[in-house]
Amino acid sequence: MTSIINDFAFATPRQRAVLDLLANSRTSKEIAHQLGISEAAVNRRIEVLRSRLGGVTRHELARQYREWSALNGDLSADRACEENEMQILPLAATAPPSDVSPRDDMVPAGEAMRDQLAISIEAPWSKPAEPSVVPGVLDGDNALLTRGAAIGIILFAILASLVVGIAAARALADVVS
Repeated sequence: MTSIINDFAFATPRQRAVLDLLANSRTSKEIAHQLGISEAAVNRRIEVLRSRLGGVTRHELARQYREWSALNGDLSADRACEENEMQILPLAATAPPSDVSPRDDMVPAGEAMRDQLAISIEAPWSKPAEPSVVPGVLDGDNALLTRGAAIGIILFAILASLVVGIAAARALADVVS
């Protein structure tokens, strides 16, 4: 398989630092941690390089950079694909125990909580002051029966208008012919 090796002389020193680590199979998170930059900055630099090389994949970018480094005698190419060691990256600092507020079960009986909030259990649409969208006849004790009857009447009216329309079309066809 022939391979076209791109010239990486255009890459900035920051992009090359990212490429060195990418060529050693590091993830964006590991690269960001090692260089002391954000993961978004790492991904941005990789995307710029990928688009500059015609949209190659991340794997292909790393392979081409390794080959280019080896041909140009770059010192970073001598460390070809180091094995990753297990690292625990610090993700977030934990809050000190003194900032923890007491739990509900630790409050003595009879004491009220400081952050009380009145909650209404009644649904907003069940209040009598609200105007109803549905007619009163279709809402109530016999709602299922009245709604079924309304659907039946509407269906019958549609079918009747269809029959009348077909009859009118046939009468017009007889007159025209």
